[in-house]
Amino acid sequence: MMTGLRTAFVAAMAAALLSAPGAVATASAEDEVAPREPGCARLGNHGFGWADIRNACGHTISATVEVDGWDPSCIQIGPGGVGRIGVDSDDEPYYAYEC
Repeated sequence: MMTGLRTAFVAAMAAALLSAPGAVATASAEDEVAPREPGCARLGNHGFGWADIRNACGHTISATVEVDGWDPSCIQIGPGGVGRIGVDSDDEPYYAYEC
């Protein structure tokens, strides 16, 4: 009886492990367009003199953007919110990060 249960358990675990990579390999269209940035801060729309930072988490964060030269001061962004940050008109934001 115990051997039968052990065999069934091993077979079930093997099936679960073999099916897991398929679930992990599935990516959303958003993940394919832009690589996921670490932390909660996500670079949104930006233009001459400004950049939007989206908070992808459920708690308040402080964040800024990476640009050539001096990075702008950090701003606070509420859970799931978007904050607009000022940058020099000739700066191109590369990514957002928490600070």
